[in-house]
Amino acid sequence: MKKITLFNHKGGVGKTTLTINLADAVSKMGYRVLIVDADPQCNISSFYMDEDELDRVMGDIDDNESGDTVWGSIRPVVIGKGGIKEVEIIELARDRLFLLPGDVLMAEYEEELPAAWTDSFARKERGYDVFCALSDAVKYAAELVSADFVFYDVGPNVGPLNRTILLDSDFFITPVASDLFSLRALTTVGHSVKKWVSDWDTVRSIAPEKFKDRLLHGKPKYLGYIMSAFKVNTGARKSNPHIVWEQRISPQVINQVVTPLQNFDPSMVIASGTKLGDIKHFQSLAPSAQEHGVPISDLRPHVNSGYLPVIIEARNTFNALATEFIRRVNL
Repeated sequence: MKKITLFNHKGGVGKTTLTINLADAVSKMGYRVLIVDADPQCNISSFYMDEDELDRVMGDIDDNESGDTVWGSIRPVVIGKGGIKEVEIIELARDRLFLLPGDVLMAEYEEELPAAWTDSFARKERGYDVFCALSDAVKYAAELVSADFVFYDVGPNVGPLNRTILLDSDFFITPVASDLFSLRALTTVGHSVKKWVSDWDTVRSIAPEKFKDRLLHGKPKYLGYIMSAFKVNTGARKSNPHIVWEQRISPQVINQVVTPLQNFDPSMVIASGTKLGDIKHFQSLAPSAQEHGVPISDLRPHVNSGYLPVIIEARNTFNALATEFIRRVNL
């Protein structure tokens, strides 16, 4: 079982849409995939589940112990009143795609993580318990559904929750949009991951032997970047065309992500950080997919036939992305 995170602390890069459609394409290749909604905004849970379903899995608002969510699973550990709790895993499609629902109360876990991080450096068992709680819950959930891959959906930040998730991931991918802010955000990705890994190496090195086997391995490998949600210009005016942004983004990825990681540990970079794929902006299909709670490739029954060529194009695009993803994971 391998854990993957699509990570860029700039919002609006199509990260959640990419996670949904890439996970779906991988599952259609015959792999069993678990999506973990670890973003307190719960965008993926809202995508797949209607309000009544969300209300059911989150449980009684006055009873924090009743939720069948990722927070419900780790809460006993975080508050010091037990171990990981088994929660309901939502089957999304064909016995191959599953969801561990998110919860806005994951913000409470994030508040506990700085203290857990400090306690881990102090070799305190409580620090290890809290810091590794999410990893333990996800591993347990993945084993319940025999998942081959786990895809974490995370928020757009470099905060303590994302630090925990990246250190628990086997691989990470950077979605990058064609804009200046997305380009600028890359400057912190490689350096943040390198610092997190370096600090966690210290935690692992000083931890008592009896705890080392249960600690996060803490060394995610970089699979490359995805040029996300770019617009194809067909008119005479071509402001910020895709090719111009590609020429800017590729060297920035090398300088700000690949090189810092390679200098720290060459094993952390797969395929030299080259582009994993291109995903254009599919215009109104993304909102339609959101409305019906299905990936873009499954929209055909829900839209008029005029959209069929674009749906087929989207399906082929995500299939190609999934194929290259599997190839790099297995390198």
